[in-house]
Amino acid sequence: MQGANVHGALILDLAVALTLALGGGLAARALRLSPIVGYLAAGIVIGPFTPGYRAEAGALHELAQIGVVFLMFGVGLHFNLRDLAAVRTTALPAGVAQIVIVTAVTWALGLAVGLGTTEAAVLGMAASISSTVVLVRALEERGAMTSATGRLLVGWLIVQDLATIAMLVLLPVFAGGDGGRGAALVRAGGAAVFVVVALTVGTRLVPGLLRMVGRTGSRELFVLVVVCLSLGIAVGAELAGASLALGAFIAGIAVSETEGSHQAASDVLPLRDAFAVLFFVSVGMLIDPAVLLSGAPLVLVAVLGVVVVKALVSGALVLPMGIPPRAAFIAAAGLGQAGEFSFILADAARGLGLLQPVTYQALLAASAVSVAMNPLAFRASAIAEAATRTRTELWRRLERRGHEAPEEPPALTGHVVIVGAGRVGRLAGTALERLGVLYAYIDASLETVIGMQQMGRAAYWGDAAGDDVLRAANVQGARLLVLAVPDAESARLAAERARALHPGLAVVARAHSAQELELLRGAAIDAVVVPEFEGAAVMLQDTLALLGVDERAAAEATEALREAEYGAAGTR
Repeated sequence: MQGANVHGALILDLAVALTLALGGGLAARALRLSPIVGYLAAGIVIGPFTPGYRAEAGALHELAQIGVVFLMFGVGLHFNLRDLAAVRTTALPAGVAQIVIVTAVTWALGLAVGLGTTEAAVLGMAASISSTVVLVRALEERGAMTSATGRLLVGWLIVQDLATIAMLVLLPVFAGGDGGRGAALVRAGGAAVFVVVALTVGTRLVPGLLRMVGRTGSRELFVLVVVCLSLGIAVGAELAGASLALGAFIAGIAVSETEGSHQAASDVLPLRDAFAVLFFVSVGMLIDPAVLLSGAPLVLVAVLGVVVVKALVSGALVLPMGIPPRAAFIAAAGLGQAGEFSFILADAARGLGLLQPVTYQALLAASAVSVAMNPLAFRASAIAEAATRTRTELWRRLERRGHEAPEEPPALTGHVVIVGAGRVGRLAGTALERLGVLYAYIDASLETVIGMQQMGRAAYWGDAAGDDVLRAANVQGARLLVLAVPDAESARLAAERARALHPGLAVVARAHSAQELELLRGAAIDAVVVPEFEGAAVMLQDTLALLGVDERAAAEATEALREAEYGAAGTR
């Protein structure tokens, strides 16, 4: 049945799409899969290739683009210019190398199953690009967006976004025709100019604009200016020849330089989540299930390129970067999928006659399979990491590959070991120093450790889940282990290894969600602090004090709030 051809048909399509997406997401969760799998399935159900209700794909796809815009705007909010500069020496060369290698290998596989040279090259380029939506969601679910690995992978995605522009320039050249080449060059030039102007002007004008609107005291106006900035700059980027996603990312960077960035993030999150669901539904609508049978060889080639080749290449490229080898396993799982920019490339190539319909459908099917397999890929990477750790000599070589460890300071005794020299870790160290308590840092960033040592602090480079660096920091003789890393899984591994070396060691960690809280409690960590819970408790305490409530009653109410949030009295 076709979507109703009456006024309000879009609303009907939207209601059906979101309802089916809700059902599919719940079913996927019950099967311990990502909800994205359920969203894709909902799109297939209402798509043109299956019987029953058929939604208007074009209209839903336009709405879905808003989800991509808000998602990339949110990424930009948490990934400012300093973060971009910090990963330029790692994300840029690794991103370019990954694109070249994956494209070349997939091109060879395409030739092996009978594709033409140009069509195989286009397939390889599309396979080399990963989904921003999928990877960012995976990092957020694991609390790893602000970790060193998270910053690296997001920077890697930005390199892929920029490479997509170059690939779009090449497509008309592949298709032939001087007119197409000229238009492509003009588009590339416009995109480059827009990026430079938007970053330069935006970071100067946007802070003043947000301050002006913020002084009005109207939340509605503040939300409106944030939405206008994200959509306006994104549309401007597309008109200039870049992509909506890249423009939205630049808008987020501009806002991240202001004091209103946290409020902007909280305002955009609900919009982002609702529209991001539509993106996956719209992708599912493009998939023809019959291709899985008729084009099986092509689907297999695309899946190999997207999932296997890209995962192996991405993991291998991370190893020489001077960060813990665990990042290689995360990169392999996180980047071993394809998504929105692959679809953009494939659609443009199909319009130029560079991709046959069967190849286009095979790429869509492979992308859907890669998204469905992504949660399984993370589980497999965790198993592979655990198996590799058991081979002590191999793991030690992986940790030191490509970099010489800095000279280690003399070991301390009766001290506190702080894992993670970020903002939280540095504040903890400053407080301990004022109290005259000895402490030492363990951090995964070689540059950070060298900088700390130059400041006269005891600091050790490596993965705190490894015995060598824990022994170097003399965790056996430590009084306390403070896990200040944002990644809960890394904290759990570090706690388990430290306890194996020092069974009586007291351990403190932080979590960002109820799921992370349970994960860390399962590792028998003495105290787990959730910053959001503690912020609520302090806020309540101050509120009751201002109301003149008795100090003892206020303390009891605050503790009751903590117990309700943490789920167990005295456990933090």
